Amino acid sequence: MKLKRMLSLLLSAVMVLALAACGSKTATETTDAPSEETDNPKVLTMAVSAELNTLYPLNMDVQNNVATKLCYEGLVNYVDGQVEPCLAESWEFSNEGKDLTFKLRQGVTYHDGTPFNAEAVKTCFEFAKDNPNFGAIRAACNLESVEVVDDYTVTFHYPNAYFAYLYDFCYPEVMILESPKVILPEEDENRYMTMSGVVGTGPYIYDEIVAGDYVRFVRNDNYWGETPDYDEVIVKYIPESSARLQALQNGDIDMIYGSALMTWDDYEQATSLPNIKGIVSSYDSNTRNVVLNAGSAKLGDLKVREAIAYAVDKEALSAGLTLGNESAANKLFPEGTPYTSGSLNVVRTYDQEKANALLDEAGWKMNDSTGIREKDGEPLSVVFTYDFGNVMNQSIATIIRSQLAEVGIEVTTTGQDMMTWWKEGASGNYDMTIWNTEQPYTSPHNFFAPMLNRSAHAPSLAALPDISQFEACVAEFQTSDDEARIQEIFDYLLNFDNDNVIDLPLLYVKDMIVFNTDKISDYTFTSTPMFFDIRQLTPAK
Repeated sequence: MKLKRMLSLLLSAVMVLALAACGSKTATETTDAPSEETDNPKVLTMAVSAELNTLYPLNMDVQNNVATKLCYEGLVNYVDGQVEPCLAESWEFSNEGKDLTFKLRQGVTYHDGTPFNAEAVKTCFEFAKDNPNFGAIRAACNLESVEVVDDYTVTFHYPNAYFAYLYDFCYPEVMILESPKVILPEEDENRYMTMSGVVGTGPYIYDEIVAGDYVRFVRNDNYWGETPDYDEVIVKYIPESSARLQALQNGDIDMIYGSALMTWDDYEQATSLPNIKGIVSSYDSNTRNVVLNAGSAKLGDLKVREAIAYAVDKEALSAGLTLGNESAANKLFPEGTPYTSGSLNVVRTYDQEKANALLDEAGWKMNDSTGIREKDGEPLSVVFTYDFGNVMNQSIATIIRSQLAEVGIEVTTTGQDMMTWWKEGASGNYDMTIWNTEQPYTSPHNFFAPMLNRSAHAPSLAALPDISQFEACVAEFQTSDDEARIQEIFDYLLNFDNDNVIDLPLLYVKDMIVFNTDKISDYTFTSTPMFFDIRQLTPAK
């Protein structure tokens, strides 16, 4: 019954998110388009694999990663492990860490002419507080109230201290400041599913969308920060990877950005073309990771999950899929992630002999005629699901299927759209599923916090004999700012997860960019490389 209640809560939030992804629009009404027409506007053209018709702070669709920083901004930014000012110039905690006060930047205006001030911030985050899409982000869902102190001072009141409140404000795709005018009224049943427009404070204005073709952004001439180089940005909808490469070669687009849109074979092919340059981020974005379902019939035995961990050759994945650019992950989070530097009780590296021994001990015997292990007449067959929106996922699943076949495990791989994959994962309808970790500013806290009720981990953890201490630790770190205790908690959580083989980290993700050197001379990655930042781009002279 406990799992059923958890899934009911999770699926209601997921369905809201799914419906949000179905929202669409044809144009955004704005007032701040460039004031002067030019005969030869400077245009940057890029591509995505799905239409940018849900560019709202309601979901974390990877397609939006190339565009969210064009039009939106948050109170703060995450830069090289530190929180830095953006629309908030300064901040301070008070009342034993339960109150967070921001001093806001003055002279900022939304694209629709609405003033950016404390009232706007209050409206945006009161909306987020009640929105089920924000249920895992404590800085939003844990809010008691937002107080307007004066026009440019706002205080967030919380029931308890929490070490990660400020980091939660660093989400560049959801914890941003949209115009209050695009939030639907409370009586509208679609309030948490869509918005009436794409309107932020960023350097570019969402100007028009042509369904099935492109989205056009125009420079915000009233932008408070440094004036952008380009007059316009065109984001073309090109669903096929090969077609995106062809468009780059033909000059129809100027660049392709990010590991969600390119495999490393795509990257190598692109950089072999004349006048095409590629750059790889020096930062690890997150971790390619597989969740193993301890609640499934075939993976309920810890020895089987351990065998899978030993049978997966991560070094082969690194070399074969990423040309060695993404290193094998023996820990769940990349080096430098806060609170994750502690040692693990066991580190499992590729050992096919050990994998076979564990499967033998678990009673799964090899059928030499089929090459598939069996027990009580049942084959050791598992279902491996993944979100096909990330171009690497299918290749990862295919290689792991081949590696597990070598120890007698039959794998059926199933690519799903994002909402189906999420819903099925939360319901436990999988044996293995690709479920990558969070970004550096939200790890490890916002990876562990949803495990009990909002991710594919929930049905897996619920099947373990005793998770009471795990549950207590997850609850405790969300109400603490005691650094030493938080470190102890994450040492425990990481080892519990690893000892029970709930997660199988594979590779540390690197993001990359390829571009036409006739149009672009350089790009400098930020420490949040999953998100494209046009201010880091240097146009060709």
